[in-house]
Amino acid sequence: MASDLTTWLREWVNPKISDEALAERLTMAGLEVDSIVPVAPYFENVVVGYVMSCEKHPNADKLSLCQVNIGENNNLQIICGAVNIRANLKVIVAMVGAILPNGLKIKKAKIRGVESFGMICSEVELGIADDSNSISELDSDAPIGKNIRKYLDLDDNIIELNITPNRADCFSVLGVAREVSANYGLPFKMPNISVSAQGISSIKTNVSNTTACPKYLTRSILGIDNTVEIPKWMVDKLMRSGQVLHSPVVDIINYVLLELGQPMHAFDALKINGSIEVRNAKLGEKCELLNETIVTLQGDTLVISDDEKVLAIAGVIGSMLSSTQPNSIDILLESAFFNPISIAGIARNYGLHTESSLRFERGVDFAITEVAMERATQLIIEICGGRASDVSTCIDKVNLPELTPITITQDKIYKILGFELDSKWVEEKFIGLGFEICDKTDNSWTIIPPSFRFDIRISLDLIEELARLYGYDKLPVQKLMFDVNIDAMPEAQLDKYDISQFLVARGYQEVITYSFVSEKYHNLINANANKIVLSNPISADMSVMRSSLMSGLLQSVESNQRRGHSNARFFEIGLCFDGIEANKQLNKLAGIISGNRFNVQWASEAVPLDFFDAKADLESLFELTSTKFTFTTGEHPVLQKGQTAKIEFNAEQVGWIGALAPNVAKELSLPKCYLFEIELNAVLSGRVAKYKSFSQYQEVQRDIALMLNEAIPVAELINSIEALQQPDFVNVNLFDIYAGKNIEPGKKSVALNLTYQSLKATLNDDEVNSKVSEVLALMQKKFDAVQR
Repeated sequence: MASDLTTWLREWVNPKISDEALAERLTMAGLEVDSIVPVAPYFENVVVGYVMSCEKHPNADKLSLCQVNIGENNNLQIICGAVNIRANLKVIVAMVGAILPNGLKIKKAKIRGVESFGMICSEVELGIADDSNSISELDSDAPIGKNIRKYLDLDDNIIELNITPNRADCFSVLGVAREVSANYGLPFKMPNISVSAQGISSIKTNVSNTTACPKYLTRSILGIDNTVEIPKWMVDKLMRSGQVLHSPVVDIINYVLLELGQPMHAFDALKINGSIEVRNAKLGEKCELLNETIVTLQGDTLVISDDEKVLAIAGVIGSMLSSTQPNSIDILLESAFFNPISIAGIARNYGLHTESSLRFERGVDFAITEVAMERATQLIIEICGGRASDVSTCIDKVNLPELTPITITQDKIYKILGFELDSKWVEEKFIGLGFEICDKTDNSWTIIPPSFRFDIRISLDLIEELARLYGYDKLPVQKLMFDVNIDAMPEAQLDKYDISQFLVARGYQEVITYSFVSEKYHNLINANANKIVLSNPISADMSVMRSSLMSGLLQSVESNQRRGHSNARFFEIGLCFDGIEANKQLNKLAGIISGNRFNVQWASEAVPLDFFDAKADLESLFELTSTKFTFTTGEHPVLQKGQTAKIEFNAEQVGWIGALAPNVAKELSLPKCYLFEIELNAVLSGRVAKYKSFSQYQEVQRDIALMLNEAIPVAELINSIEALQQPDFVNVNLFDIYAGKNIEPGKKSVALNLTYQSLKATLNDDEVNSKVSEVLALMQKKFDAVQR
């Protein structure tokens, strides 16, 4: 977000349009205007007055009787209760008939028996300040009788711009002026800068890490007065831009930051021991920052130091030990270019967010450093006095960003935009934006982007510039025509949509979570999984690429639990990362259930979900596929022992299912949860629907009870029976498992239901018994199971 004052902007370039029309044009050109806010609410009949005399009210000790000159034939008699009212003071006067922002209408009044013909105002009463204990005191040169709106420039507007990360060049008046200039074809006017330098700075500079800091400039300014007041025009611009006033030197540096977009820093020269060095911090090195916090620096942090101590975190914030104070008389100015990659994320690592880091992380014009140095020097000398030395430079041209030429053609423009742009117009716009046309033909241009445009890298970027300057709202609408080759898809192939719709039909809701998780969640899910740590994370809670979808699902349940939603059935389909290579990025399907099986209702008690609910959902999904999956006992760090199974296909593990481990549930304050996760490709092989004859004959069922070793999974029994492929066999179902009284230790009783049905005739007992005997024989032979 950036704020620009329209009057400040119009000092640089002044199109003859209203502020509202200008804001609309900027928005359509890609610089979204969030709001236009006047610096002061509407009021009228308020002028500059001069207090000719000030006497005590005859009937009130705390009131003063003033004679005020407002530039008319007769002075106004005004009664005022302000403690700072006195003769020979320039003040703000609301005349009779004035309507103030709070709705107060100024009338002729009699106060304690004496008439008053107006009101002497504070800035609060005009709505331009939030707090004031006294009336406003104007400069002695304020013209008597002048409309206060004109004198204080209160008809100015503040334009709030929502600057996207790729347009760091627009975090300044210069950047926005350049955009306005290109949009309206008007020249913009840079401030006149002239500095007289005297001698060489006694403070030497050296850059150890030129990759992170390829350009570093310093200059000494000696004999300044850091107690003077900065001009009112600068105060207004700074405060209306949201800046807090500090000392003259700091205020001037902030002014240059807003004006040119170059962050700078000023060190108290007398606090510098030896020479300046730009280097990486030493591990464990400490620094007391300007916000009065002490931080322990990390080895990847670029710092500015002298021979004894750290003076600043480069591109982020300065140190208290080198800060300028009102009594500072000698300063060292810094203007530098820091590589955005070296600054990115550094401020967040220390819990900081500064105007400097905001700009350096996105990229600052490396050609503006000299201009900013001269501009800041000029203003400091004009306001604070002093003598400036020559500029000391450390520049490594090899590590400065390379400005690579880009070629675009009319054919490419036509293909992307759908119409042809006038060649002369194209050249004017590129030149207006600061681009250099290094070569051209009848049908093409070779363009070198300017040093302040880090976002221009390919021909499509250039075409986007033309499109936004032409006006997105003016682009002609045309039907798109293109050849499409639709690949044939096997009829049996499932896709993610089919999977999603199936799970939704079973009561699940799809969630989409970040691919980034915290290190805590990564370690909870599987500390042994490959940990891919981001070098520039959004936050500490999103610093690791996920190796499993379970982390996002657990966070979703955790978030819903906090909001009172105890029943959850969530699933997610997304990429998981075991490495940065493409073949180590795997699409997975994962689900989680928690709470009750059904919503609470009067006819039955609440039944909590369990492992077999999750397993049933997964098995139902498997029925869509042509793949035969098996469940075998296993162990997973995030799942509970004894309630965890591996999902296998062709003896190869493709997923997990189980209950959330109690220690994990306790740490995350979660109730009982059941999760599954499986490779997506494993469930995408569907089956083609086929016609199957319907038997008109009665089906026959037989129940068998088998006693066998308790370690043998029931699934192996069922799979073996199905593998017999008996004629007229329909299915086999488990309906009871028993272990205990009358059962040998280490054994269990398993009861199965066998169903048979013929398409030709009703099966008789002999036929069915023969088939059952075949099953019993198989169970005896393969599992040593005996019939009870």
